[in-house]
Amino acid sequence: MTTPFDDPQAELGWLFVQTISADGDLDEAFSLVSDDFTYWTNTAGRTCDAAAFRTLLEGFRQHNSVEFHLIRCLNDAENTVIEAQAEGITADGRHYEIPLVFLFDTHDGLITALRVYGDTNLALEVFGPSA
Repeated sequence: MTTPFDDPQAELGWLFVQTISADGDLDEAFSLVSDDFTYWTNTAGRTCDAAAFRTLLEGFRQHNSVEFHLIRCLNDAENTVIEAQAEGITADGRHYEIPLVFLFDTHDGLITALRVYGDTNLALEVFGPSA
């Protein structure tokens, strides 16, 4: 098992996860992605670019808080898998915890793609159909 401090790609992925949390810096987060970055999640089932993903995050962070707790990290060359527990408070004040897996593809020190897998039923229960 790798920790985010054992490998530059793992560190890049974990830094991105931390910077998209409620108190993270989105400017810093998106300085870590390539021009052709793509994002996909199984809860929404669609792919988008960095600008659209940033808009999604900004909207989410306006109404919900989230922080991520590292469970484990696996790394293979330019691919990193981070398993984390998302924890936060919804817009209506409910506490939530959702397990997530982040799959990062990197190249030349930048994130080129991010795929996020989570519990679709739990996300629907916590956030409704827009998750």
